[in-house]
Amino acid sequence: MTEDEFWRDFEHIRGEVDKATQCFYTYLTIHATAGENKEVYRALNRHPSFWNIQLYSLQSAFFITMGRIFDNGKDAHSVHKLVASALAHPEFFSKEALARRKTEGGKTAPDWLDEYISNAFEPKTEHLRTIKKQLAPFRKKFENTCLEIRNSIFAHTLVKDQEAVTAMFAKTEIVEIEEILYVLQDLVQTLWQLYHNGRPLDFGSTSREYKSRVVEETRAAMVSLLLPAI
Repeated sequence: MTEDEFWRDFEHIRGEVDKATQCFYTYLTIHATAGENKEVYRALNRHPSFWNIQLYSLQSAFFITMGRIFDNGKDAHSVHKLVASALAHPEFFSKEALARRKTEGGKTAPDWLDEYISNAFEPKTEHLRTIKKQLAPFRKKFENTCLEIRNSIFAHTLVKDQEAVTAMFAKTEIVEIEEILYVLQDLVQTLWQLYHNGRPLDFGSTSREYKSRVVEETRAAMVSLLLPAI
């Protein structure tokens, strides 16, 4: 694997994580806004089929995207492949590689670069293994909370009985999904900082602003769309 191939895989996974995050919090925000605001609720009910299909689409996209992220298939472009590639190629995170990236495109090395590279974190394989360890319990959590729904309802129609479908969703705790999404966001942000800035692995420090950003954007979009009706 080349460094460019690794980075393309990284960008793909980061995009998938962002997509899953966007779908999840947009879905929740539509429900929450309708529950909190009677005028919004009445406006949504003027065109219920349209809004129901939007909610179903968000729900479907979320579970299918999460399935791709955690896919165990040998050739799947999953988060597992990304982590395995990072473990197999610690040279991508070396000080030499970082210095090269900082001067790509024929840029002249700035005066501060030598000191910057000297102070950069250069991980060893055992450091990179912590990425896999960080992800492992949440892979299991995904299997316990999302995988059955994804496989039985959205990827394949294996469950048609509405009571069985309801029971599956009842087992899925919102806080558990939020924890999975946070760890995925944390993983991609930590890898990005390591690769581009030589920063030490620092799990658990990623901001959760992505949640408030999606919530605010969704509420603003709903007001913009529904205000004429209200």
